[in-house]
Amino acid sequence: MPQLKTIKPVLSAFLSISLLSTGIGLSLQAIHAGTAHAASVNSTAATVSKDTLLPLKWKVATDGIGMYDIKQSVRNGILYFSAKNTLYAKNIASGQIRWSYKTGEHPQIVTKNSVFFIDNNEQLVKVSASAGKLLWKVKVSERPMEIGGQACLMNGKVYFANESGGVAAYDPGTGKKLWENKKIPMYVGTLHGEYKGVLVVSSTVDNIRRQFFGLDPATGKQLWRTEGIYSMIAYQEGQLVLREQAKAAYANVKAPVPGHLLTLVSMNPVTGTVTTKENYQALDDISRQGNFFTFIQKPYVYSVDGNFDKDEYTLTRFTRGANAGSAPKSYESFGKWLAGPADGMAFFQKGAQITGVHLDGDSVVTFDNPASKVEHLQRVGKAVFAIYENGYISINHSDTGALLGMIKSGAATPYFGDITIVNGTALITTEHNILAVSLPKGWQ
Repeated sequence: MPQLKTIKPVLSAFLSISLLSTGIGLSLQAIHAGTAHAASVNSTAATVSKDTLLPLKWKVATDGIGMYDIKQSVRNGILYFSAKNTLYAKNIASGQIRWSYKTGEHPQIVTKNSVFFIDNNEQLVKVSASAGKLLWKVKVSERPMEIGGQACLMNGKVYFANESGGVAAYDPGTGKKLWENKKIPMYVGTLHGEYKGVLVVSSTVDNIRRQFFGLDPATGKQLWRTEGIYSMIAYQEGQLVLREQAKAAYANVKAPVPGHLLTLVSMNPVTGTVTTKENYQALDDISRQGNFFTFIQKPYVYSVDGNFDKDEYTLTRFTRGANAGSAPKSYESFGKWLAGPADGMAFFQKGAQITGVHLDGDSVVTFDNPASKVEHLQRVGKAVFAIYENGYISINHSDTGALLGMIKSGAATPYFGDITIVNGTALITTEHNILAVSLPKGWQ
């Protein structure tokens, strides 16, 4: 499945609003299975001693465009990023800039030999990964693109989608346009991937309902269209698995509305037909219920949900298939959900205490951590990263809970993007910087 890129920082405000209410943010996470925001915890700010501060290997300023990417632009020990209308290639081990390309923007695609980006002249540009040499560039939009242009490489084609409308395919070797379909609306759009020989894309209808399209990858011809209050969760057993949100969550109603906590539908990617619907946990009132995250790991589906009137999220596990009638398992007793499932664990905070719970037996790892509210948490390998209200980041071991140390991020917004570990170096993306920190072998 292609990696979805958030193209401009201005989208972050929309995304933060829509995550809980629409579930569309799930496409961006399942997106980050091991990363999420925490609910509020009333506590004092973290106290950090000089003894626990970790030195930075290096730090570099960025334009912040790649902060919400599902995966950082890293290949062969090189980090690719943009700042001040310039694309940079940085050696992760040494911190040295390998090359730069003026008028370059945030990478859309990184391969072994090439880097693709969309410049401010509405051109899709390909440069060599080794030296930043221009290989080709092609105009991809007749109108200015302030936000919303995106490209991905799938099955020998570069697919491009334009927020103002249209999907096109290009030859990655030459830049030649293979086809274009300007009739496909792509406002807040996503290039999901090719499934059973069909290119599946989606876009919003009214910021509530979402429309999915099936296109012929060879010609761009529309094969089908399906609309609903859906968000993409996974592709399993030849079917697209979508989460369906209830209409009541968007209606201004006073009376209780009965429904279900979780509804999954399966869609045939060849025809766009919804084939099955699965309802889990009947509720007396779903009018103020919203979903934040959904994750499928056979035979279970994990759902993180919250009430619009409360700043908190609860993790629940349901059994799919033949045992779908089994009672759901709630993890509410462990505290407010922070992140996961990720590598068999989920993370919670009760009061000021962070814990990691092994989902196969509910054994608990207690973390050494400052007494403060966790704003965001992510597990990568054996390292668990958490950022607090004051911008400090802690790194704990997932198996023991031991604290490696703290990082002074300097971030005005207590959030970080996807963290990548490359040859023992953790790359932490904040709103305006990328921080590099060395990790011991047992933490990678």
